[in-house]
Amino acid sequence: IMIKICRLNFRYFFVPGLLILLAIIFANMVPSVNFSYAQPINTLNQSIFSNSLFNNTLQEGNVLNPSLIELISKFTPPTIVEVRPGVYSAVGFGQSNVIMIEGNDGIIVIDSGSSVEQAKKILSEFRKITDKPTTALVYTNGKNYNIGGGKVFVNESIAKGHNVDVIANSHFMENIFPMVGQVAKQKSLYKLYASGILLSLSNSSDYPVANGLGPISKLGNISFVPPNVTFNDTLETSYSGINMSLISAPGTSPEQIFVWLPQQDVIISSDLVYPSFPKIYSMSGVEDVDIQSWINSIDQMISLNSSYLVPGHLQHASGKNNVFNILVAYRDGISYLVQQTIRLINKGFDANEISEILQLPPYLKNNPWLQERLGEIPWTIKQIYSYIVGWNSGDATWFNPVSNYERGVKIVNGFGGVNSTIDQIKHSIEKKEYNWAAELSTYLLYGFPDNDEVKMLKADALRKLGWENPTVEGRNWYLTQANILEGKINASVLQKIPNTNLVNEVMKTVSLDDLLFNMMFKLDPVKSPDQDLILGIYLNDTQDGYTLEVRNDVVIYKTSFPDRYNLVLITDSNTLKDVLLGKMKFLDGVLDKKITINGDIRDFAKFVRSFDQKFIIPVYK
Repeated sequence: IMIKICRLNFRYFFVPGLLILLAIIFANMVPSVNFSYAQPINTLNQSIFSNSLFNNTLQEGNVLNPSLIELISKFTPPTIVEVRPGVYSAVGFGQSNVIMIEGNDGIIVIDSGSSVEQAKKILSEFRKITDKPTTALVYTNGKNYNIGGGKVFVNESIAKGHNVDVIANSHFMENIFPMVGQVAKQKSLYKLYASGILLSLSNSSDYPVANGLGPISKLGNISFVPPNVTFNDTLETSYSGINMSLISAPGTSPEQIFVWLPQQDVIISSDLVYPSFPKIYSMSGVEDVDIQSWINSIDQMISLNSSYLVPGHLQHASGKNNVFNILVAYRDGISYLVQQTIRLINKGFDANEISEILQLPPYLKNNPWLQERLGEIPWTIKQIYSYIVGWNSGDATWFNPVSNYERGVKIVNGFGGVNSTIDQIKHSIEKKEYNWAAELSTYLLYGFPDNDEVKMLKADALRKLGWENPTVEGRNWYLTQANILEGKINASVLQKIPNTNLVNEVMKTVSLDDLLFNMMFKLDPVKSPDQDLILGIYLNDTQDGYTLEVRNDVVIYKTSFPDRYNLVLITDSNTLKDVLLGKMKFLDGVLDKKITINGDIRDFAKFVRSFDQKFIIPVYK
């Protein structure tokens, strides 16, 4: 059986979840191997190791897993690394690297960081090496951490009279910040948990240590510039005397590419290969991952027999044997996990059983580029199982299980009541059985959700699990949930995150078609009108027409003006976009004569009020 995780329709993935992710952007000890790493040529004194709190907690030895200490050392302090003459990687300035290739009369920049602030810091460091203008900017994918600083590099060169090409895959614009629009709120909360953004740096034990494979950083403005050069499969091109092969490599996301520099013998692998077990599954929600295409892309890289491998995260590797071994191990690590998961499914094991028994063989498990840095392998196994089999474990017991409340009450009663169950939880914590203590606390809270003592016990168990956890997302999630249980984090914290220009910048890339499509997921059936209503939308600037129909409690959307209708809305595309985003009220648009409504205004009011009024961004005021 070959697994291929199919890409969902982009519009299901796009709005408004992309805004959520944008609004929350922040910036086991493994065996040593003889990888050749270049020495830094420039550094900034911004190391987390200089923080006295960090040093103290390291000395205590009980709040940070050694694997995370080892991870932090890979991007602290932020550094410009010379991979080989003319090729430089900016490591540790944010979640991902920005790479500069110096040519005869200009530089090529690969990816641009997540924000203006990050890009400016990197560019200032690049300018210590060369003052040659940027002639090309390449986006390897549409993730927020790769495209947020584009204008910093582009505008600097344009201001000096130079042209800059911005290059990306032809699927790039439809896959910027892919997110599940219809579950945006859930995804935003999950991202907050996984990123550690809500954890305090001043906390003596629960501080965040990283966001993804980079440092915790401050929220910044973005300066996205869309590509003016796109390609489908492969683009052979040259800038400033540098020959490049840009190769489509869907896997981590549909628009993913990698870069091959034949003259320099360098592969820039972006998010396809980096020093961590690959993020096949994100704890903040399902990502658009085609595993078989990912494997095929790595096979392409292997065939190039390169001497240098520069990833989009953390440090690079050099030497033909080193690079070959890394790529083969990475490819085989993914394949092994998929193949053996399917094999064990066919033997009758369920997701939990497989995640407990399936491990990588030692030669893969001990590889430094396959360490569990972001998330744990069992989480990936459960996701693979879910894609292949779905929720059914095969045991009919769980077809229609009892409610969480009933389960909680019955389990607590089985333990002899609330007090006896609490004693068992305390005993489990004393025995360092933290997983069971957290699980038993959860059962008790199902039945008795207002028990503050159990909330504190569960928080204690989760905190200990967070301190022990070797992964970034695991630690952040455990500790964030512990702090929420203790009341140290609440929803009001979200409102303290400063506003930036994120919405205005990103909305330039969103089509009205996608915004209107997502209206299908915003109807409140309680407020649904008591009769069928058809709204025809006409844009007087583009002459485009659309249909939104509410039939009973279901929304029908079409990209054409309806033959029959109850209501007509006439406006221009910018005004309609502002209304759909909640930046303008319908009434204000009518009063300003930007919107014309034909039909019974009372029916129009019913129609509008039946929808959630705007795309809610929890971290925005």
